Amino acid sequence: MWYFLYNFFLTAAFALALPFIPLLLLLGSRYRDGYSQRLGIYPKAILSSLACARPVWIHAASVGEVRSTEPLVRELKARWPERKILLSTFTSTGHHIARGIGGVDAAIFLPLDLLWIVRGALQRFHPAILLIIETEIWPNLVREAFRLGIPTLLLSGRLSPKAYSRYSICRPLFSRVLKCFTMLGMQSAADASRIEKLGAEIKRVSVVGSLKFSSPKTQERSAAAPSTASLGKPWLVAGSSHRGEEEILLKALALARARFPKLSMILAPRHPERFAEVEKLLIGSPFEFQRKSRANGRQLFEKDILLLDTVGELREFFAVGDIAFVGGSLVDAGGHNILEPARYYKPILFGPNMGNFESIAEQMREKGAAIEVGDAEDLASALVTLLGDSEKRRRMGELAFQIVTAHDHAFKRNFLLAERFL
Repeated sequence: MWYFLYNFFLTAAFALALPFIPLLLLLGSRYRDGYSQRLGIYPKAILSSLACARPVWIHAASVGEVRSTEPLVRELKARWPERKILLSTFTSTGHHIARGIGGVDAAIFLPLDLLWIVRGALQRFHPAILLIIETEIWPNLVREAFRLGIPTLLLSGRLSPKAYSRYSICRPLFSRVLKCFTMLGMQSAADASRIEKLGAEIKRVSVVGSLKFSSPKTQERSAAAPSTASLGKPWLVAGSSHRGEEEILLKALALARARFPKLSMILAPRHPERFAEVEKLLIGSPFEFQRKSRANGRQLFEKDILLLDTVGELREFFAVGDIAFVGGSLVDAGGHNILEPARYYKPILFGPNMGNFESIAEQMREKGAAIEVGDAEDLASALVTLLGDSEKRRRMGELAFQIVTAHDHAFKRNFLLAERFL
């Protein structure tokens, strides 16, 4: 009954949305990209390249999850070079990154979770295994894979308190969906506990850690990266900011510059469709700025603010900064990847909303590798403290790096779980 209700309402919503789809497609590439693939219509080149291949189908929603699959893809190809790998994503930015990952034979957009679309996609690709990264529980996709005898695994599984509350609204449905998973590898004991409360069978749940702990290669102390130190001014790298956070960051920057007038900022909005919106905000600010995409070979670090309006480069800019701020944490967005700046020995600042990285954020805060801030004044105060104490910055960066590398076994645990069913 619960699947019937889910499909009834999903189909009804799709039918009601049909007249508005042309308008939706005019709203930008975020909605237009991959539209036909979301409906289960794939290019002949992709279908022919995977014909009779029984690929490993990996699904990773967006940029962070896609990045975390790189070592997994590399190891799968090393063990089974003849095995094709299909990588699906939900967002257009994630798809852009997926297409550039070595070892991926085909990158597609995830089909809409409408029964006939999902069933058709699974029959066309006929994967040997379906690996879902982090928190992507699509009822029809998982159930149809189960019906076709396709092992379905959740790797690096994450279920934040906020996500748990959302899924709990339809617990009778999701408890049935979770029983269709072959195994559920969760990031932490807390994630495992929440997934079990949602209805997962205890015997199918294990704690394997986060794939995001597994960098494609262990980062060195930024020796090969361009350095801002020679420019004579410190840099704050604010990564993955959301609407409402840029104003806080600008205010904090103005406050901190009262003590450190040369302090500058690299600002990387989370969503590409907001680049123009953030640019308008910067035009109205007292700061000089430039967009990375329009640098045209000019020096990137001349202005007060560098607007990082490109996709997939944040990691490199974390490497050259002095202090990192993790976005999505001063607003109710759950926070973003705290691990990337940690791998570059950076002292880390974040807001109170880090539910997506609850365990690691708490560990870093308790061990002195990161500082939690609540508003612009807190952020400015932390910046002033760190800029005035190079030893504290160095010590926090060392601790952050140690915490992340101590969890490098997470990749092995996730991979071994997948290997059992290949």
